Amino acid sequence: MSAENGQKEKKPFKIKEFFKSTSFKCIAVLLAIVLVCGILLTICNSLFKVTDQERLDRVLSQIYGESVETKEHELTEYETTEFKGSGSINNVYEVTSDGNYLINATGTGGFQGGTVTCWVVIEMTDGSVSGIGNVVVSENTNQSWIANVPDSAFEHFGESYTDGETFDVSDWQDNGLTGGATGSTTAIVNAVNTALLFARSQIAGEVIEPDVNPFEDFDYTKYIDTTATKVTLNEDGSSVDFEVVTTTGYGPVNAFTIDITVNAQGVITAYSIKVNGSTDDYYKGLMDEDIANGNAFLQKDSTAILQMFKEPSGEDGEFVKEDLTDNSLASSASNSTMDNAGYSNFLCIYAALFAAANYENGFVMALENSVEYTKYIDTTATKVALNADGSNIDFEVVTTTGYGPVNAFTIDITVNAQGVITAYSIKVNGSTDDYYKGLMDEDIANGNAFLQKDSTAILQMFKEPSGEDGEFVKEDLTDNSLASSASNSTMDNAGYSNFLCIYAALFAAANYEVYAELAAIEQEQLNAQMSEIYGETIAVEAVSIDGLTTTVGNGTVNTVYRVTGTDNYIINATGTGGFSSGTVTCWIVVETANSAVSGIGNVVYDTNTNQTWLENITDEAYSHFGDIFNGNDFVVSDWTDDELHGGASMSMTAIVNSVNSAKNFVATLITAGGAEV
Repeated sequence: MSAENGQKEKKPFKIKEFFKSTSFKCIAVLLAIVLVCGILLTICNSLFKVTDQERLDRVLSQIYGESVETKEHELTEYETTEFKGSGSINNVYEVTSDGNYLINATGTGGFQGGTVTCWVVIEMTDGSVSGIGNVVVSENTNQSWIANVPDSAFEHFGESYTDGETFDVSDWQDNGLTGGATGSTTAIVNAVNTALLFARSQIAGEVIEPDVNPFEDFDYTKYIDTTATKVTLNEDGSSVDFEVVTTTGYGPVNAFTIDITVNAQGVITAYSIKVNGSTDDYYKGLMDEDIANGNAFLQKDSTAILQMFKEPSGEDGEFVKEDLTDNSLASSASNSTMDNAGYSNFLCIYAALFAAANYENGFVMALENSVEYTKYIDTTATKVALNADGSNIDFEVVTTTGYGPVNAFTIDITVNAQGVITAYSIKVNGSTDDYYKGLMDEDIANGNAFLQKDSTAILQMFKEPSGEDGEFVKEDLTDNSLASSASNSTMDNAGYSNFLCIYAALFAAANYEVYAELAAIEQEQLNAQMSEIYGETIAVEAVSIDGLTTTVGNGTVNTVYRVTGTDNYIINATGTGGFSSGTVTCWIVVETANSAVSGIGNVVYDTNTNQTWLENITDEAYSHFGDIFNGNDFVVSDWTDDELHGGASMSMTAIVNSVNSAKNFVATLITAGGAEV
């Protein structure tokens, strides 16, 4: 549009005028500022940057008081850096001056599920772990009260180190560990244990047996400290006394210790708080009165206690404090999370649920814990089984090797329903050599000393126990001819051998009732498991496969039971040939008639290795074994693609091999007559 129409004509852009303009001057100033700042930042970064080596030198100076030379080890050098239940390894340095290791480890289980990372000096001597040198906290997550842990408390690790053992937070000095720091100390202890386990297993090459969790089959254990909780048999012989210790990792509360008695009906008959974990007296006073005194739980079973919860809303499908049905027991979301001791109320209710829900598991554990005279018995190697007559108990007792110069004895002992020994024979003689075997008391060596004796009679072979821990020692044998005299050589009459044989007899005779009850419970549980596999209520008898060839074709037979009153068998067998060279283990019901295999009654999946598509095999595929049985071996082509769905065919190969192995084992077993019930 022209200027004639009243519009102002636009001037053409001129570069010289732009450089003279205010806009350009502003842009230039800003660019100059950015450039100068960038240069300054680069210079400062170079001057003040803390390298990884400088950080390490600071740690070393803090721990050693001086700078020392180290050699870093890559984590890829080691088989594992993760330790379930305790933590993980972040860095590993070898201190070249003394051969010790500086390990950076993160421990789990802190306050509100947080972690603590520590530098731990592991002292090494001749390639083995010999102590803890120093422990320094490096960093933490959510541990707001960790400052309450004094520096002096960390000296506990070096002072209390014992070869082959890890640390327990309950053993840590109470001095200064106040309030919420208890949760942090759990993570610190786990960090030290992680470093210790790593050094023992990965650096020293020590074979560490995995910790066995006796509470593995218990329900509701998330907030229970299973390392500290105890279970014993009540004096009435049927109720179970739980000493429940809760975890310290939930909320700001410390651990509770609560005594709870549960009767044979799973009903709580006694409940009392032994150690109150509330942060202080103020919050103890805010607890629900009936929870604090235990009245809320008396005469309740697990079903009734579960009614105190809504549906669990925790990330792992577990309960959290807010799931309590009564809002007066859990802090409101609109108020402080501690305004009514909600965490304390929750842990007490949870402890009650744990005890009531686990009566049966607790009763078995309590029975096992009531076994007497085990000091010189290797309980992990000793075998105990119900005799074929259904009332006697057969013991294969293995003694320890840690008493005197003798090796372990293995002794077969049978005890009848009256607790009387009816058979006793030494299977493996632990005497040092034939010379000392010949010096053993003759009636002890041949077992005649124990026949027709119960535990009372065997105890008469001892005086009062004089061991430091109130146990018997060799010198407590009443007959001086059985124990070496103090004035003579300690081995002049095979006194240690005599002692261990008598002690083994005492162990077997004294524990008949406990093992008889355990055997009955185990048989009941086994019958229930086998009934589920078989498809109807049955009783089974174990079949010994010792001495028999268990690898048959492309599978291996693991366990055999005969269905009582029939000629049918239930076999656990593992088949090879699965996906990625994996295996599948199944339970197989093998039916027999006229001394020959007559059918496959049922096939039930048990376990597998590397079979990621196993779920693609339908239930119909397992039942197909019974449908098409004709006496010949099964082949995978007997199944249609619809039943296998693609890659699962390799898993089916392992299943078929499992069934064929069981079938052919029974056929051989029946015709050879080689198995004994």
